[in-house]
Amino acid sequence: MLTTLPPDILAFFAVILRGLQLTAQSVVLGGVLFLLGFTRPLAPRLGRCVMAMERTGLAWTAKGGFALVVVAGLSIFANLAQLVAGLEIHAHDALGADFVQWNIIMAVAALALAVTARMAANPAQLSSLALLAVVVLGASVMSSHAFARVEEREYYILADALHQAGASLWIGGIPFMLLALSHVTASKDRLMVGMRFSHLFTGAVGLLLVGAAMLAWGYIATPGALIGTAYGIMTGAKITLLAVLLFLAAMNRKSTRSEAEDKGQFRLRRFAEVEIGIGITVLMIAASMASQPPAADQTQHQATIMEIVERMAPTRPPRLVSPDYATLTQVGMERSAATEVADKMWSEFNHNWAGLFVLAMGLGAMANRMGVGPARHWPLLFLVIGGAIIIRSDPESWPIGPKGFFEALADPEVFQHRVVGLLLFPFGLFEWAVRTGRLKSERAALIFPILCAVGAGLLLVHNHTLTDVKERFLIEFSHIPMGLFGVMSGWLRWLEIRGDGRAKRVAGLLWPICFSMVGLLLIFYRELP
Repeated sequence: MLTTLPPDILAFFAVILRGLQLTAQSVVLGGVLFLLGFTRPLAPRLGRCVMAMERTGLAWTAKGGFALVVVAGLSIFANLAQLVAGLEIHAHDALGADFVQWNIIMAVAALALAVTARMAANPAQLSSLALLAVVVLGASVMSSHAFARVEEREYYILADALHQAGASLWIGGIPFMLLALSHVTASKDRLMVGMRFSHLFTGAVGLLLVGAAMLAWGYIATPGALIGTAYGIMTGAKITLLAVLLFLAAMNRKSTRSEAEDKGQFRLRRFAEVEIGIGITVLMIAASMASQPPAADQTQHQATIMEIVERMAPTRPPRLVSPDYATLTQVGMERSAATEVADKMWSEFNHNWAGLFVLAMGLGAMANRMGVGPARHWPLLFLVIGGAIIIRSDPESWPIGPKGFFEALADPEVFQHRVVGLLLFPFGLFEWAVRTGRLKSERAALIFPILCAVGAGLLLVHNHTLTDVKERFLIEFSHIPMGLFGVMSGWLRWLEIRGDGRAKRVAGLLWPICFSMVGLLLIFYRELP
């Protein structure tokens, strides 16, 4: 069945599966770090509660292992389908591909790790978990760009291993820190837990940064490649979100050192929740980067700074009048330069109008916060945008174009537009119900930030199917800041709902600003000079 899917859709699913694999891998490595680097060393000082921590830690490590088995298995099928469809070879021959073999090794190691974690804890078992975690990490590295390099392969494998290990131990360790804090009540024990994890995470961040520097030296190499390629700007997006994570980690470290009481620990938990969410977004970006050639390999298609400035500078008013649909839908030999221009004008019209609505929602959220009653209905504008995306985003597709609904879904760009458009309906309805008091539970209020973060994450890994590499990059360049502001908007809203005190107030002020910035970027989005 998978082989009947178009290659572009398979490639999109492969990116999502790679992101989920990195997430499950982080849970596994974070669990092993918790068991070996926290529970055993601190057992004499924490007493009986360590036993409960260890049991829960083993259970969650096992769950992470089983999740990794499922994701690795799906990745194997997706990779086989890509090879069979793309190279027109037999599935048996496709099984011999290196990255398929490494995915099989990962699945087997993850299964063994999950089964081992379900057994009674003992030193030999923990040693086995550590060994199996190394195998999982190694299989992940060997299915990345590093193993594919012909020159200096050992260097890239080492760099990627350090980078992945650091990211997995840090991001995957945060849930286990929350687990440990839930098992202790005394202030001195909470302080001990916080400080221990602070030291462990400092080491993990060190590994991540060393590996990142080594990879950047080889994969990017020049400032022009960082700025002028899709791989480079996605690296920039990762750096931006990692800077936010480091800021949150610093705030947690400050809370750990200065406040061991309930208030400080409450704030630490809330910041940690945001760290987990942003961390998963970083892993999804990393997965998307793995599907693209490194920037150093794209020397012929790099955009210059002047080309980027020319595209991004708001030199003319937004396009608020739609182009002629008849010109837009010319096909075959009749398709002309005028058609190409009309296609870009159509896209600009859609983006610019969406920006006006998004800006209106951001301003509405600010007005609602200041007590303007009617402004509480601002989330209903999501329904307008969602409907517009489904109807107008792809003019050659259903419901206004000749392509049928299911036929159009074969295009990954159309598929992603449909997903985002549909997400906006529950997005808006839930937040409207919360704002108007129809839903009063905190869980209902959390729908908005979760879907906001998910939607922005999809924008960050959003693929375009243009054959012009430079044009595709220039479009993606404008989407990256939108995605970053969207991610920040979602998690700041989460912090406003879940936080307290100053953090709650600051988050409540900042998230509508981030949301409005998405609107401004959309208003001045351009594809034509």
